[in-house]
Amino acid sequence: MSILQRQWQFFKTDDALTQEIAKEFSISRTVSQVLVNRGLKNKDEISDFLNPRLSTLKDPFEIPGMPAAVQRVIKAKDKREKVLVFGDYDVDGVTGTSIIVLALKKIGFDPLYYIPHRYDEGYGMNKKAVKSFKDKGVNLIITVDCGISNYKEIEAASALGIEVIVTDHHNIPQVLPNAAAVVNPKLLPEGHASRQLSGAGVAFKFVWALFRKAGFSDSETVKEFLDLAALGTVADVVPLTGENRTITVSGMKVLNEQKRVGVKHLVDSTGISGKLTTHSISFALAPRLNAPGRLHHAELSMKLLMEKDHQKAQDLAGQINRINAERRQIGTLIGDEVFSRMENADEKKLILLAGKNWHPGVIGIVASRISERFNRPTILISEEGDLCRGSVRSIEDFDVYKLLLSCKDLFIDFGGHKDAAGFEMLTKNLSALEERLCKNIDGCLAIDNLVPKTKIDAEIPTSCISSDLAIELEKLEPYGSGNPAPVLMSKRLKVVKSKRVGQSGSHLKLKLTDGKSVFDSIAFDMGPLSGEIEGSKEYDVAYNLSINEWDGFEFPQMEIVDMRRVS
Repeated sequence: MSILQRQWQFFKTDDALTQEIAKEFSISRTVSQVLVNRGLKNKDEISDFLNPRLSTLKDPFEIPGMPAAVQRVIKAKDKREKVLVFGDYDVDGVTGTSIIVLALKKIGFDPLYYIPHRYDEGYGMNKKAVKSFKDKGVNLIITVDCGISNYKEIEAASALGIEVIVTDHHNIPQVLPNAAAVVNPKLLPEGHASRQLSGAGVAFKFVWALFRKAGFSDSETVKEFLDLAALGTVADVVPLTGENRTITVSGMKVLNEQKRVGVKHLVDSTGISGKLTTHSISFALAPRLNAPGRLHHAELSMKLLMEKDHQKAQDLAGQINRINAERRQIGTLIGDEVFSRMENADEKKLILLAGKNWHPGVIGIVASRISERFNRPTILISEEGDLCRGSVRSIEDFDVYKLLLSCKDLFIDFGGHKDAAGFEMLTKNLSALEERLCKNIDGCLAIDNLVPKTKIDAEIPTSCISSDLAIELEKLEPYGSGNPAPVLMSKRLKVVKSKRVGQSGSHLKLKLTDGKSVFDSIAFDMGPLSGEIEGSKEYDVAYNLSINEWDGFEFPQMEIVDMRRVS
């Protein structure tokens, strides 16, 4: 077993196919193998993957509902109607809302926008807000990253004389809302390149179609929204393949130009230097843009993305940075309490813990940490008097939404998908919830399936570890959901030097050797395991290969994923 107690799984190899792809595209067999592992076997698919271009994006009018939606907006412009954009409070929703609001302004609208309060109003449209829109003279609502399940709320809007265009990417309900138009790529057939778009990706396609209908021929007008589309796409953890990959690659180029004032000052507030990457979004930008919505109100993030004045943007970025620091502090306190209460987690199939007044905007983040650490579906619940709110995070290949459906009668409010969910319920029903969930999970999840796994893309000899290979692997970026960083494995390496580094020695810096060459490596978050690594033993090492720059020189670095002692 590995030092992280993980099970290693190797992708099956097809030597003939791997060799054919390597020859066709003039790439190494290692990179070819990774492409095959990602399910890419068709030459056109591989070409698009290695060379993502905006010209390969499908026509936005292929998405069902798009022609009707665009035509309704043009009608609103001609009739000088009041339009409001109703977005979700996460990064995907806020960036998508910004895209549509800014686009509407370009074609002559003076649009309103509305982001609901995460806790006072909850996800999606609500009748109280709709009533207030009527009082403001709104004739048309365009939803972003929500609306597909708001059948009753859209009926209420219709009764008030307000029409609704839904732009969303969530799963299709049994009955579609009676809207003026429903634009959702999930209505496309399986396998369509646009089907997995994020909410911001749908918004991008929507404004592209809108500009075309409005007579804008300059493609640069659409490209200026790519940075926001990339932010939303990466933050929402949709698969970074197909059109999402193309939007992200193109959007990262725009993002690195930092022409958008709010984004520039947000980046400055993080202290990031050098080129922005998807890692920068996932671990620096997205958490900050999410923080106001988790602790206060997401409108602060919306204002930042829309702001054009440098001083105001700097002030907003500073506020958001402080809120994010507050969010992290709260998360640390909750996390410490949760970890102190973890007992015999390895013997359980489900982790469920409740605490008094845990902040409901932070428990989801802590639940993710617990789920990753113990590889168990995790439910953390904040008790607030008679009511409580729960955040749920799942593990690979387990549908936690389906499990929760078995207890739907206990929930006042409930929603989510197979990987994450949330609910509200009466505190007095907590014991019944735990009893039923623990009983129901026995029938659909075996303890053997809870052993965490490391998936190895390719085994390579140490002679192949080089800067050239590391640079070639960069062609596969950006990494993320659906396209994880390739994990390579090399056998029988010895540790010649080991040093704990980072804050509190959380990381481990190693020098490894095969007896001929010495390889630099870093093992993030593995500092506490330094005592388990013996210099006299040989190890098979699983790692990501990257380029490290120091003092003007570039050299390959192994980012260790796991190590397995050779018996």
